[in-house]
Amino acid sequence: MKIYAITIKPESSFGTPLKGDTIFGHFCWQVAHDSALLNGGLDTWIDRYPEQPFAVFSSAWPQLIDSKGNASFCLPRPTMPVSRPADLNRKQQVERRKKDKKKKWLLVQQDKLNNLISCPNIDDKELFIRHRDTLGKDEQHSIKFLHKSQQKPILFAQQAHNSINRLTMTTGKGFDPFNMENFHYLPGLELVIFAALEEEALQVKELEVGLERIGKFGFGRDASIGLGRFSLGEIEEMQWPRIAAGQGCYVLAPFVPEEDRYTEQFALPFTRFGRHGDRLVLSENPFKNPVVMADEGAVFFPMPGKEPDKPYIGQAVAGLSLVEKRTVAQGYALYLPIERRTA
Repeated sequence: MKIYAITIKPESSFGTPLKGDTIFGHFCWQVAHDSALLNGGLDTWIDRYPEQPFAVFSSAWPQLIDSKGNASFCLPRPTMPVSRPADLNRKQQVERRKKDKKKKWLLVQQDKLNNLISCPNIDDKELFIRHRDTLGKDEQHSIKFLHKSQQKPILFAQQAHNSINRLTMTTGKGFDPFNMENFHYLPGLELVIFAALEEEALQVKELEVGLERIGKFGFGRDASIGLGRFSLGEIEEMQWPRIAAGQGCYVLAPFVPEEDRYTEQFALPFTRFGRHGDRLVLSENPFKNPVVMADEGAVFFPMPGKEPDKPYIGQAVAGLSLVEKRTVAQGYALYLPIERRTA
């Protein structure tokens, strides 16, 4: 498989997080509407998906480009415990833990993908400053006067809605407003998605076409009213590091781990309450069965001799839908090798 880094440029607010399994679902719908995107068609590759996925997507993460054109990726801090220096007393350890808790980003330079242990953890404020410093003067002015509470890469806001009677297309006798939470990224902030492609099935040009269409028509919730818009930037083939004995797998998207393969697992649970998109949203039962996954940032240490020989781990998930039996979910995730962090 070949792995690519795809730069995307947000152009609106979002109602749905850009997680890898959801990106996969959106791309499958693009193939369902245009079979030319996938060599052999969607049905063929869905049947083969449990043994041979045609594509595995990471979640989308902030990307910083310095003045020399070098990229740094702001990935989630690994969900892995660290030991504290023995010379700290109890109070100092608590204070350090509080400080470290805010540093939720792992800043990874492109040439350090095989050496994550040397990469620094940063907090929202430092990420904001680093992003601001990459902008031109005019762009810097657009974020110069943000309040301290807004100096973070992702900002959330409530959007008012009102319940509509679909028979009369009015609010009816009562006025029933409600809020839904949307989020948007800082002006000028670009994101990166990593995608592993099975060349027999999918070429990078077809991937680009599918993602461009998703960005044009909108990603996730409320795409019909303008949310989830983005455009594509550069697409670059990556030299992906291989795992060595004793290293762990640090995953870049939610996934479903295989059984009897790992000695240690450090993960936060994430439950995907999925729903069909596109035309199946109008079916008699648009909701999928929930799936409990290990969230992005999880670290899994393989058993000796069972280190993965592919750039992804996990498994496909089937049996999700009552209205479309062939439905699968991306239970796979790309990973980077990581050493144990001791301080």
